[in-house]
Amino acid sequence: MYILREGFFVKQGIFAIITAAAISIATVPKGAAAIPEKGQEYLQRLATGTLYVPYTAEDKPLYSEEEEQNAGASTEYISVEESTAEESASEEQPIPEGAIAVQAVNLSRLEPTDIPKLLLANETKYSVNLESLADTAQSIGTGSVLIIHTHGTEAYLPSGQDYYLEGEDFRSTNSRENVVAVGAVFGEVLESHGITVYHDQSLYDEFSYNNSYTASRSACRQWLQQHPDIRYVIDIHRDAVSDGSGQSQKTLCTVEGQSVAQVMLVIGTDEAGASHASWQTNLSVGAKYQQYLNAHPTFARPMYLRRASYNQQLCTGSMLLEVGSAANTLDEAKAAATLAAQAFCKLYNELK
Repeated sequence: MYILREGFFVKQGIFAIITAAAISIATVPKGAAAIPEKGQEYLQRLATGTLYVPYTAEDKPLYSEEEEQNAGASTEYISVEESTAEESASEEQPIPEGAIAVQAVNLSRLEPTDIPKLLLANETKYSVNLESLADTAQSIGTGSVLIIHTHGTEAYLPSGQDYYLEGEDFRSTNSRENVVAVGAVFGEVLESHGITVYHDQSLYDEFSYNNSYTASRSACRQWLQQHPDIRYVIDIHRDAVSDGSGQSQKTLCTVEGQSVAQVMLVIGTDEAGASHASWQTNLSVGAKYQQYLNAHPTFARPMYLRRASYNQQLCTGSMLLEVGSAANTLDEAKAAATLAAQAFCKLYNELK
């Protein structure tokens, strides 16, 4: 059963529990895409290959400085991955006067022909070895998955649109066009593989962005109390990527001829002061998940280890998943959600 719920909205700092539940049977998505040759080679090397390449002090940070609990931020420009013919044709189409054309960027730090490696963007003082952590990932057990959206109003461009207007805030309370729709696709894939999914579709940032993590933390605690079978909590967001001039960009790769937004795992720690003794366990689960995401070269950006906890102290199988960026189209984000969910099913089965 695929369970949808809306609740725990925040308005002017006051929490109000709104009881509104809807239950539906998820539709079965298209079959899993075949893993490309390089991906097969990569999976074969998981046990023996050196797949962890840490960032050095000389590397540019993936993000600019910002508040601890904000996962998205501006990213430096990285050369764009080779476009498909359809993308090139789209880029040549005229855009409305005054609109800003969207540039596509490849932020995986890999090329399509590379054998993927576990890459880490580390803003903490902790020294970690992702390969070792992935190899020692503990069993999470069988159970259900909670999908939640701390920043539920994060939205995408309409499908087929490669431009935006000045002043666009890339936000929407319409759950058919924001990150909630992407979470629904993710959940449907899991449900089609026999995994019970609870999808909290509440927009915790609708009335107070600054209090959104406090609101989602309260809701997550209630979910865990009411459904002790929950083994994973996935907070699905979309990122915000821009070039040096502040123009929004979209993260993009091509999988079997399809344009797909890139994804990024964000794992929190206790460095910013949260009581989060199990962050290394979460990181090991994330590292194992990253290995499965890497079966499609250039699909996943480097994992991001951060000082803040992002409420991940509440459940051992917690992670934050950025799906695309503000300038990606909804179709590109949904395609990414499908691939990311298929990879998660493999993780789930391994860590039973």
